[in-house]
Amino acid sequence: MEARVIRCSGCGASVPADAPQCPYCKAQLATVACPACFALAALSATHCPGCGATLAPRSSPTPDGAACPACAKPMVAVRVGDLEVRECHACGGLWLDRAVFEQLGTSRERQGAVFGALPAPTAPPAVALEAVQYRPCPACRQRMNRVNYAKRSGVVLDVCKDHGIWFDKDELRRVLAFIAGGGLDRARELELEQLKEAKRAAEAPKELHPSSSFEFRRQMNAQGHWLSTVGLLGLAADVAWMLWDRE
Repeated sequence: MEARVIRCSGCGASVPADAPQCPYCKAQLATVACPACFALAALSATHCPGCGATLAPRSSPTPDGAACPACAKPMVAVRVGDLEVRECHACGGLWLDRAVFEQLGTSRERQGAVFGALPAPTAPPAVALEAVQYRPCPACRQRMNRVNYAKRSGVVLDVCKDHGIWFDKDELRRVLAFIAGGGLDRARELELEQLKEAKRAAEAPKELHPSSSFEFRRQMNAQGHWLSTVGLLGLAADVAWMLWDRE
């Protein structure tokens, strides 16, 4: 039987249901101990992955009527697909508790059901440049982090690593469309390639760079490739890394 996976609320990666930590971004995953065998299970799990025992449903950490992170109006509990979320009728935003977000990541069928239950997209409003605001989590009232989902989706979400994620109007639809279009899988593959490339670069023997303008001219005269296209690109890369190291 295929191992059940969940989505990390920090980076969106697929991780085993009983993993206490995301192997990619190292975020701590919400887990609970099975009362029968004490194995770790995802907070969103209904059965223990170790012994199969039924896990008691857990109450939401977000109280009824909690203030909307965006406009401070009270939110109400609604069902989208088979998930219970908090919705702000004033601004149209949605709050997903961490366990609910993990449930959403367990299957493509559930994602499709939620996508179909969401309101039709509206015309995007005129974008005005405003100062970035760090919104309060409706559960703990601490300021949330702003995260570009999967680093490349272009959907910037407000995330409380302990309690959940806030989606402005239409943002949940955009995230699900990004996942359905293979964006999350491509982002993960690209990130893994970058990690492999960084590892190869770290393990490769480092070349000695000219330590003086005299030495640079001597090498340039001796090796004409410094002025080739590849040489110029390499020189530009060296300068970029020097500037990076100074930051």
